[in-house]
Amino acid sequence: MHERDTDRASRLCERVYGLLLAAYPRRFRDTYGSQMAQAFSDLLREERQRGDSAWLIRIWGRALSDLAVSALAQRRNDLGRTSDEEAALSKGALAAVGFVFILAPLFFVTASVLKYGLGVGILFDPLESLLADPQRLHWFNLVSPVVFLGGLVLALALNAYAVLRFSVGRERDEVVSTVKLKMKLANIAVAAISFSLLVTLMSYVFLENLTQR
Repeated sequence: MHERDTDRASRLCERVYGLLLAAYPRRFRDTYGSQMAQAFSDLLREERQRGDSAWLIRIWGRALSDLAVSALAQRRNDLGRTSDEEAALSKGALAAVGFVFILAPLFFVTASVLKYGLGVGILFDPLESLLADPQRLHWFNLVSPVVFLGGLVLALALNAYAVLRFSVGRERDEVVSTVKLKMKLANIAVAAISFSLLVTLMSYVFLENLTQR
């Protein structure tokens, strides 16, 4: 990747990471958001200086895994301190973040289905032209599995957390587990789409790489 392309990729990564911080509660973002963004920029610079071709995979692998764990933990800690109105806004933010995560894989899956299932290339042909450059195709093949699958897992986890509550209790001599579903349609829709896309992409990976031809 040329230096100019690397700079563009770095700036795009910083913008995307800034958007993804919306997964954290507002109180946490107000206190630590700028520090986290700076830490991500520093990590980005360190990974670039290694000089190999896998820095994007490493940076997003670490960022997405950290977001999935720490954002859910902060949301859980913040749960008891929020009013009903704040909780509704928080769930709306999780739906918005999840929607950002699913945009790229949704476009790719839709374009592929239209192209190879129905012979309609209106979405896939521009992507194919963009990836005609071997270097771009190489980077796409490296980064897309991490971004697509990691993003879908995070979108599913955040929005499932927004609408599902698990509790385990004891009644007489039995252990009873309860699952409660809150009817937040935006979060349910994002979680359902994320799960469907995740199954579709994992099936594609399996068929492409693990089955004999």
